[in-house]
Amino acid sequence: MNILNKLKSLSVSHRIHLQWIPSHVNIQGNEIADELAKACADDASVPSAPLTYLELFSRAKSRNKTIWLIPPVHHWYQGSRPGGCLSIDCNRRDQTTFTRFLSGHIRSLTFSDNSKCFEICPKCIAEQATPDHILACLGLSKQDLVSNPLLTLDFFRVHRLVDLI
Repeated sequence: MNILNKLKSLSVSHRIHLQWIPSHVNIQGNEIADELAKACADDASVPSAPLTYLELFSRAKSRNKTIWLIPPVHHWYQGSRPGGCLSIDCNRRDQTTFTRFLSGHIRSLTFSDNSKCFEICPKCIAEQATPDHILACLGLSKQDLVSNPLLTLDFFRVHRLVDLI
């Protein structure tokens, strides 16, 4: 108490700042005690009462929120417009045409008796113009769609298939 009274009397005329300085630094044995204290502090404490439904729900909700805030890394998720995920530099019509062809929902697709029907291929006039048949007629593969999308679009234009797609 005597120290507190002296501090009060000094604080009237002077500003007093207290600072804690550990005095056990570099004393053998104290480092071991500090490590043990830190290890005990890191252990998760057991709650005294079981968690309620609302506490469990709140924890699960916050965990799910952090998971869903991170967008997926799929390349197709990154696009905000038709063909936007294709990373090709072309106009919107070409992007829509290319995306429609990739998905298989081309303009000539109709349904008859719950089955898919396509128009006849204008190039070979032998089969229905399915996306796979169009690629085969042009001598292209699905790998060409991914590796050279602009070249594929040029093939569609040259063979007048853009209106079909």
